[in-house]
Amino acid sequence: MRRCRDVAGSAPDLDRVLHSTLLGEALSSARIAALLADDSGQYVAVNDEACLLTGYTRSALVEFRAGELAADERSRHIYENFISGKKMQGRKLVRREDGQVIGCRYWAIPARITSLPYYLLLLWRPAGHGTAS
Repeated sequence: MRRCRDVAGSAPDLDRVLHSTLLGEALSSARIAALLADDSGQYVAVNDEACLLTGYTRSALVEFRAGELAADERSRHIYENFISGKKMQGRKLVRREDGQVIGCRYWAIPARITSLPYYLLLLWRPAGHGTAS
């Protein structure tokens, strides 16, 4: 795993914790939906924007597995690549809790947390579509 070089004289572990905490806080309130899945594909954490975009509560979203929010077969197949650890980006259709199907852009990115594999899915509506709420 590649890491940033630490500045000479800094405490690398403390810096890493600080940066991780700041990034976690930023992603938690970011205006982009973030869904984190474990290596079995189960969503284990989602941010507020994921709830707004999909119409589901946080507790409902973590009951889903990666690919289950997809509204079409093509988007469901993204899951197979997602869990293989490949970085992906593109467009997918998402079915909201109210049944509405919305088009989204996405990035699917493998991540490691405490040496364990996770998969981060970032979703957003294209410009001019706004946030579904």
